[in-house]
Amino acid sequence: MKDLTQKALSKAQAGMEATHGFLSDLPVLGDYQDKERRRDADRRLREGIARHLDGAREQVVEIEHLLLRKGKLTALPYVDVAANRLQVLVDRVRTAARGYRGYFDAETLGEEGLQRLFEFDQRLAAQLPVIDQRIEALRQAVDAGEDYSPPLIALIRAVDELGQRLDHRMEAIHALTNASPLPEKSSSP
Repeated sequence: MKDLTQKALSKAQAGMEATHGFLSDLPVLGDYQDKERRRDADRRLREGIARHLDGAREQVVEIEHLLLRKGKLTALPYVDVAANRLQVLVDRVRTAARGYRGYFDAETLGEEGLQRLFEFDQRLAAQLPVIDQRIEALRQAVDAGEDYSPPLIALIRAVDELGQRLDHRMEAIHALTNASPLPEKSSSP
């Protein structure tokens, strides 16, 4: 019985592989599957960015608790600004467009456009260490009882800059669907 089941399973797998190979060789379906893999890779990258930013937000909340334990109640609203902006950024990254409107829509990204969008998202991810450094500087200042205003302002600016880069993501999607160049970086105030 086990051999019969194994044979049936092997035949089914071979049939599925042959069907997948045949369907992948069809230009439209094969291209569609490649695009879906690229979109999925971009989605996973954005999910990783969102998880990282959420962890950063949790660290800022821990700093708020530290300030509370130290009796620095007047500092809480300012640190809360950083935590709230991080939360907004997390939500925006999680709900960012995948770079297409649908299979039958005329305005979709080709493989090159999807690759460029993925690279754009990688540049977003490359900014995460800056956020981490700013949070660590804030934590160290609070732990040492020093003036934490400069690292807090630097953190808020870094979060805002990342938000501006995310604003350019939709512009990038539109530019890619119209074969225009991607915006490289945001303008800082």
